Amino acid sequence: MSWRKATYVLLIAAGLTASTAHAQFGVPWQQTPAITVIGAKGDPRLTLVDEAVAFWNETLQEIGSSFRLGAVTHVVGPLPEEALQALSRAIVEGPRPVSVPQALRDLPGDLTVLLAESALVSFTGPFHAPGKRLVGIRNGNLLPMSLPNVARNVIAHELGHAIGLGHNSDPARLMCGRPASCRPDAFRSLAPRMFPLTDDEKRELLRMYPADWKPRSAIGGTRAAA
Repeated sequence: MSWRKATYVLLIAAGLTASTAHAQFGVPWQQTPAITVIGAKGDPRLTLVDEAVAFWNETLQEIGSSFRLGAVTHVVGPLPEEALQALSRAIVEGPRPVSVPQALRDLPGDLTVLLAESALVSFTGPFHAPGKRLVGIRNGNLLPMSLPNVARNVIAHELGHAIGLGHNSDPARLMCGRPASCRPDAFRSLAPRMFPLTDDEKRELLRMYPADWKPRSAIGGTRAAA
């Protein structure tokens, strides 16, 4: 069996397993993902998600990619906080298959952003069904999220994982994270700004989403903690 065919078979198997998934960076979206953001009414992080989506779409345009994140829908409602915390812990603890709690399956949108009220570690979760990914964001009133400019970049960072990027080790860059020592408080700034990408990350984005990218059926997965 060729390596391309073997990879395809493995990705199909991952997509058919609804309860667990492995970490896989560099796996692109196969469709334009519709984004649903769930949180409390008036949560200031809602606007920051919109800003982060715009940042990524502008970046993709600048590098010459045809891929874009899709429309954002805001949904007001309670969240399954215990399930969010459990998934966050599982992702932070290390590389192994992750069990996605039942309460976090069948959520609206292809990419669902959950604005938690608890003190979890912000994370990007695995594909738990074909073409669906999760992002969990820590309570914005808690440190380090409450520091100036941090929440904006944490949300953009997690959306970067959801697009397919992994971590780097440069604290001056948006995608810095584990196992490097940089943590979200490195995004602190008195002036609102997005931290930049590396040139390698821009090349990786263009590899995943070239100028001739077109939507197809989705297969794959990714997970990461900030």
